[in-house]
Amino acid sequence: MIEAAALPPEPDRRLHLRRIDRMPALLAVIAMVLALPALAADRPAPDSELDGFMRHLALRINDYRQQQGLDPLVLSDDLMRLAEEHSHDMAERRQLSHEGFRERRRRTQSRICVENVAHNFPTPETLLDGWRRSPAHHRNLVEPKVVRMGLAGTARYVTFFACR
Repeated sequence: MIEAAALPPEPDRRLHLRRIDRMPALLAVIAMVLALPALAADRPAPDSELDGFMRHLALRINDYRQQQGLDPLVLSDDLMRLAEEHSHDMAERRQLSHEGFRERRRRTQSRICVENVAHNFPTPETLLDGWRRSPAHHRNLVEPKVVRMGLAGTARYVTFFACR
């Protein structure tokens, strides 16, 4: 009786090629995950707290600040909550405002806070361009004494709130 030893199966080359095809997407995901800490104060903001529009806006704001020779702002949980409350209030009233700014600043216990609001901009880039073209809004974006920020949007009402 002749017995044959089973040879190990040949590797499935199609599986290997599929893995290679996925490599660029995997590298892109890894790069995005590694970039998130630059946005975070104590931790990266979960998606539930910072949607794609706001995350992209935060990146654009920090890119712009760095182009101006300033440090990027870090996301702050307390400022994000204040920005969210204000965006929600504006959406309920269907009106842009800075109403309650002094109270928001007081709640941060910071001496220096700035705020920009906006409504109905289609992209983070167009919103940032609008703020950059307005001298008062631009001054807030490049205030060198602020170090942390909160961003929120409700029904296309956006609040940028930054403090020392």
